[in-house]
Amino acid sequence: MPRRGYSTSIGKIAKFYQDRRVSEIRVLGDQLRQELRAASGNRPETHGTRQEPPAR
Repeated sequence: MPRRGYSTSIGKIAKFYQDRRVSEIRVLGDQLRQELRAASGNRPETHGTRQEPPAR
């Protein structure tokens, strides 16, 4: 049975290109967040602070 996964030459090439795409996406996300922060007037970031609705 042939070997499958990253141990094959094709798998190693695929992993290299996948890692590169992930890195590019991460960089673009960081740039987008910086632009949004600059456009919002450098307000403090509010993500992650969820307000709970009042209890009934």
